[in-house]
Amino acid sequence: MNNLSLFLLGLVLINMPACLSVRPKYEEDIVPVNSQKIFPWCINSDNIEYIDDNWGLDIEHDIMCRRYQCFSQKLRPSYPCCKGNKVVYTDKDGDWGVENGVWCGIGNGPSEESDNSCFSVALGYKCCESCKVVFTDKDGEWGVEHNKWCGIKDSCTSTVKIVENPVQNATNVDISKTDFEFQFLKMENNKKNMLYSPLSIEYALKMLQEGSAENTFTEINKVIGNTELSKYESIDKNLSLANGLFIRDIYYDYVIKEYISTLVDKYDAEVIKDPFKSAQNANKWIEDKTLGIIKNILSDEVVQNPDNGMLIINALAIDMEWVYQFSFDKTYGEIFHLDNGEQMSATMMFIKEAHSNSISYYKDSSVTVLSMDLRMYNETQFEFMAIMPNGSLSDYVKDVTLEQIKELDKKLKFSSDVEDGVNVRIPKFKFDYDLNLKQDLTNLGIKDAFDKVNANFSKMFDLQKVDNNVYVSEALHKADIEFTEKGVKAAAVTVFVMGGLGAAMPRQKFPVEVRIDKPFMFVIRDKNTKDIWFTGTVYKPNSWNDDRYSY
Repeated sequence: MNNLSLFLLGLVLINMPACLSVRPKYEEDIVPVNSQKIFPWCINSDNIEYIDDNWGLDIEHDIMCRRYQCFSQKLRPSYPCCKGNKVVYTDKDGDWGVENGVWCGIGNGPSEESDNSCFSVALGYKCCESCKVVFTDKDGEWGVEHNKWCGIKDSCTSTVKIVENPVQNATNVDISKTDFEFQFLKMENNKKNMLYSPLSIEYALKMLQEGSAENTFTEINKVIGNTELSKYESIDKNLSLANGLFIRDIYYDYVIKEYISTLVDKYDAEVIKDPFKSAQNANKWIEDKTLGIIKNILSDEVVQNPDNGMLIINALAIDMEWVYQFSFDKTYGEIFHLDNGEQMSATMMFIKEAHSNSISYYKDSSVTVLSMDLRMYNETQFEFMAIMPNGSLSDYVKDVTLEQIKELDKKLKFSSDVEDGVNVRIPKFKFDYDLNLKQDLTNLGIKDAFDKVNANFSKMFDLQKVDNNVYVSEALHKADIEFTEKGVKAAAVTVFVMGGLGAAMPRQKFPVEVRIDKPFMFVIRDKNTKDIWFTGTVYKPNSWNDDRYSY
């Protein structure tokens, strides 16, 4: 399983008894079975005499037994069968789903279909039709078909051919967003408190990409790939994820309707027509969607600028409590060792002798890891993981990868498995951070989107109506976190400001007044030859009193 915490939770919840009772061997002795009765599992289906499918019971070797409903019940430890058919993971055993926070099996195990599955589906890429490998990385073997990356099927056996730069061998190829989550951490590795939301940035980039074309699309796609983003239902006062599209009202008709429909259908975006007289409306929307945490990220200057006509916004936030909370009366000032070798007295929270499945840890000579679960809200549960290298944090951040985090996750040990429990000390912290998003994205290769000339957002705006080129004039990202004895409050917002619309801005008009209100001469002539066909003077035009009734 990828999610070790969920895997271990499955071990705890689906703990089947080792010694199971034996039932009468004769059919006439069978009585109705309720959910509390437990029978041994049937071992060999070839020797089973069918009894009643509603009960899921058979007789094998004259002993009543339970028939396996799916492959995962045969495993040791065993897992329940899924009630639904939504596959979230496939391995050598078969297809897996997650229901009520527990892994469950789907079907009877590996099949022709699962043989034709591949690792890349979980990363957002299709399986290759052929078995031709052009590139390999830590995720697996890759091919290129129809100018798109695809994963080699599990059933394929081939010799891996490493290509130094596979992008040069295929045009418009989407590049996997390997470790996208940590890219900004590395680019702004300045030895100070830092916070951002990779998910918020991805959502905003996805919505921006929907309106892009040609190289603008390709550059964005090389950064975020084709991965489909997870959707979350907002939970009142605890979790919020929202997408918004603010359009200056006078430009609304210039926006391509299909773009608006796409954002509404795929990203549940709220579309707001706004006069852009100030930043108040957009800031209020952001504040609401971040559970009141982030305020006034946008300035009036940015919003009022006549060149700017659209805001693409993602906002998200959590306000969640710990499963195992710290006690306020155990919080004291304790030594915290700063990166420069100095010390400070930090507000240190403390849990004594924790003995819980919600607190896990791992320690070795190079790193200390602490994992703590937040409460579950409507079947959604978050966890916090602190990773403290014994050496320099900035050096660790330079090389950190998702694979490393996954490996640490596998090594975590429940505090409940420690006889004397675990003493937990971690400092309180509260801060906010503004990411240099525009520069960071440019460094990642997204350049055309910010270029007044080269940007191509022809799927977002009718550029003939705009009569100018639309580009991203501002890219903003702000995040805020408060980490306390009670739990975690955190929020982030990403905003792309679309500029280049000034040429279409209706302005106050000052037409030249040409008023013929005195006697005048006139000529009527051929426009090309200038031959005068008629000429004359007017001293007294028609009287309005005579003509008014004709109008």
